[in-house]
Amino acid sequence: MKLIALAVERESTFTGGQRGAALLVFMLLLTMSVAAFLLSGMSQFSRQLASPFHNASVLSQAKTALIAYARLSDPDLSSQTGLNHRYLPCPDQDGDGLAESPCGTNSAEGWLPWMSLGLPPLRDASGSCLRYAVSAAYKPGASGPPLIAALPDGDFTLNNSDGIISGGVVAVLFAPGVNVAGQSRGFAQNTATECGSTVISSDKNLAVNYLDTLAGIDNAVFPSFISAPTVLDATTSFNDNLATILSSEL
Repeated sequence: MKLIALAVERESTFTGGQRGAALLVFMLLLTMSVAAFLLSGMSQFSRQLASPFHNASVLSQAKTALIAYARLSDPDLSSQTGLNHRYLPCPDQDGDGLAESPCGTNSAEGWLPWMSLGLPPLRDASGSCLRYAVSAAYKPGASGPPLIAALPDGDFTLNNSDGIISGGVVAVLFAPGVNVAGQSRGFAQNTATECGSTVISSDKNLAVNYLDTLAGIDNAVFPSFISAPTVLDATTSFNDNLATILSSEL
């Protein structure tokens, strides 16, 4: 009887030890899970805070490159006249990084032609490549060349929810952000380029699937564009970040 009692006691003690160890492991796993969840949330929050700064940075890089292009690239250049014009490149329509040529006589919008500007494929915080709109008078082949002696106003108007911020805008750069409700950015199989699709009419290339509407102004439609006055004004249906170029900056 003593041997049986001792065995039971040992079994009871061993089982209790196992339970204690199991509880300790469970608590450790729970602590690790909670920590991972909190860190994940903090990481997401940090990314949300960093997004406007990242977008501002890439938009600034693109703007600087476009201004340099306008000042250094002149299709009418001659040894006698020097750099007397301020042409900007045509947008890129298929996302391969190259400006289209020609690109018509009207204002145009498409991908930023990063390769033609000597840039890497700049992407916003969502991973989308930048979009770009340019006024008709500043495109190569414009009917009235943009002479530095009398640079024409641009075709675009920049607004916020309170009204017009600036008129006569020459070019606009967009960090589109993630797609919002109603937008589709798919492309046909085996047609992908760095930023878009070789099929020009693909959803992957269309402005309407990147640029949003606020206060009745659709950024996918010329000539008026709109920007949220502050980051806090951005919503789940509008997340465009914009930068503009004025004739005075060229």
